[in-house]
Amino acid sequence: MKFVYLTLICLILTASSFVSAQEKAPKIIHGGILNGKAVSLPKPEYPDVAKAASVEGTVRVEVIIDENGNIESAKAVKEESDDSQLSAGVADSRAALRDAAERAALQARFSPTFLSGVPVKVSGDIVYNFKLGNDSDLAPADEGNGSLNSKAIELPLPVYPDAAKPVRASGVVKVEVTVDESGNVIAAKAISGHPLLQASAVAAARKARFIPVSTPDGPAKVIGILSYNFEGPPKKR
Repeated sequence: MKFVYLTLICLILTASSFVSAQEKAPKIIHGGILNGKAVSLPKPEYPDVAKAASVEGTVRVEVIIDENGNIESAKAVKEESDDSQLSAGVADSRAALRDAAERAALQARFSPTFLSGVPVKVSGDIVYNFKLGNDSDLAPADEGNGSLNSKAIELPLPVYPDAAKPVRASGVVKVEVTVDESGNVIAAKAISGHPLLQASAVAAARKARFIPVSTPDGPAKVIGILSYNFEGPPKKR
């Protein structure tokens, strides 16, 4: 009987230790877009290679914040269309933007997050918009022209159409979009740009996402412009 009792006590102690270990294991919660929650969010340095190539764009960095509010890890997300249809120089510039975004994200600081009084880790995204401007390398979009590029939290790049390659179509395509109260694009139509590039731009615009806009009367729809700059395919040597 003593052996049985000792065995039961050992099992109970083992189970208690397992439960205690689970309770002490660090928890992690998902925080979504984290830009507005940072207590310190340094701007990334605009890479010279991207400046020289006049490459702009949005970079999303997946981060994990530790229990003290410091960045534990940061990884810039490479969109599927980022480099597949780009020239080598532009692809290198996009990679440089991602590296700069990662370095900036690692310097961000947040207030600790508590769950039931216990500090927890937080996963989420920090979004950086690289836009060349006259006064600042990270200038906001001109509010007067209705541009929404700088306000997107997800802005996939369009795929260069095969039909446009024979004529090396290039240039800016502007797409008018309607964004619903949840930040999703519910309508998109091209209003300018090369005809062979418009369908691709519209397809990309439909995948964009934005932070919902709130007014004193509640969430609101937004109509604005997304601009996409297409570069022709490199000439064959």
